[in-house]
Amino acid sequence: MIKKIINLIFISQLVLSCGFTPTLKSLDGENSALTYYEIDPSNSYIARQILSSQLVSLNKSEAKFLTKVRVLENESAVNVTSSGSVDEYKIEILINFETFEVSSGDLLFKSQSRGFANYDSTNSEYTNSLVKKEALERALIGGIQLMNIVIQSKTAE
Repeated sequence: MIKKIINLIFISQLVLSCGFTPTLKSLDGENSALTYYEIDPSNSYIARQILSSQLVSLNKSEAKFLTKVRVLENESAVNVTSSGSVDEYKIEILINFETFEVSSGDLLFKSQSRGFANYDSTNSEYTNSLVKKEALERALIGGIQLMNIVIQSKTAE
């Protein structure tokens, strides 16, 4: 009986540690290449930089869809110490977007996506600004990924 249990553990360990990882199909270039992204100039400078680096779009004349993107940023305190200072902040990103068909100019759909990230503010002011920028980037990337999923699913119909 003990031999069977040891053999079962050995075989299951062998199967689990064989190194197999499934390869997933990447849909990055299929429907998103058909979209031209128009970034609202009222967004913050950092948000515009991250959006332009993360969103790959065609020329407006070659695209089938036009997506207008507007980002709203919100920062709130998460951890407040007894002395009243804040140790941790939460950044919430709300991405409002509208997708139009270029040929007709009709609004196909209007939606929004969100991204969140926390960051600590216990270091120097310079370090805090870098950590805040990284948190903003993480939150934006999360929101952009959700936005791309919605756009791909709606434009594929």
